[in-house]
Amino acid sequence: MIRNKYLESIVSRETYKNLLKYREFLLEYNRKINLISKSSEEIVMNRHFEDSAQLMKFIDKNDKNILDIGSGAGFPGIVMELIKKDLNLDFKIELSEKSIKKCTYLQELCDYLKIDVVIHNDDVRKIKRKSFTTLVSRAFKPIGTFLEIIEQGKISFNKILLLKGESYKKEMNQAEKHWEINCDTYDSITNPASKVFVINSVKRI
Repeated sequence: MIRNKYLESIVSRETYKNLLKYREFLLEYNRKINLISKSSEEIVMNRHFEDSAQLMKFIDKNDKNILDIGSGAGFPGIVMELIKKDLNLDFKIELSEKSIKKCTYLQELCDYLKIDVVIHNDDVRKIKRKSFTTLVSRAFKPIGTFLEIIEQGKISFNKILLLKGESYKKEMNQAEKHWEINCDTYDSITNPASKVFVINSVKRI
């Protein structure tokens, strides 16, 4: 069995088995369409699953409706959905993904895992629902571009959680030229050079 100490420490055996089922489905589907890089397939539990799961540290009872923007392979939204009960959390997850092929994959994945998740096959600016308690995103757009898209879509939120790679400083410097951003930054547990951004409010300058 594929092992991951962090995930095994926070979820039940049953949930961990579901995460492994997700992994198997993802790797099989990755042969059809490009969901994750081939180089990350061998380390998928650490690189993608654990990375997504760390966001749960910043989720609490006030997080009721969560939108995963640019969900792609289902990270972080599907991972969050699978592990929420083990962490005594109760929220609704919705996924936003423009690609028809990726949305087909996401729907087949949800059916396979027997989870009920709303999937928006559209530009996030065009989805009908506009109010969420929490927005999450991973490997989607630079911070400044992300905030512009949210503004253009007139999407309201209480909090934004962003998983950012090693270029996070450059992204934030660019974003702060146009936005006043009230946020806290935390080290990623999967990469010391990456960060988790918890954005509490933003205001265009």
